[in-house]
Amino acid sequence: MRTLRVALGAAMLAAVTATAGCGGGSDDKAACDAIKAELTSITTKGMQQISDPQGLAKTYADGAAKVRAEGKKAGGDVQNNADALATVMEEFGKTLTAGNGQIPDASAFTTASVKVNEACS
Repeated sequence: MRTLRVALGAAMLAAVTATAGCGGGSDDKAACDAIKAELTSITTKGMQQISDPQGLAKTYADGAAKVRAEGKKAGGDVQNNADALATVMEEFGKTLTAGNGQIPDASAFTTASVKVNEACS
């Protein structure tokens, strides 16, 4: 359980940190700020659900939907990269519920988050 906690914490910290510099136009900024807020919310909620893989997977799926919706509002590169981040989030949740004890790959979160940040800058 400790390894999962470390992986989740590292993934979400990297995602929030990577999106911290979001800027761009007003639509982009609003979308980027909302994506960052969602990632922060998931971090808080996710760490409370560490022993509930089903609940945690739902948190990631719901968060992915919100990230996609915010990306769509901005369009362009922000949308494309938000979609990619949302897909990583969904895969993270699926890995948690697979029942094989596999720990999700935190580096995928980092990579996708960095790309969102680049699109938002």
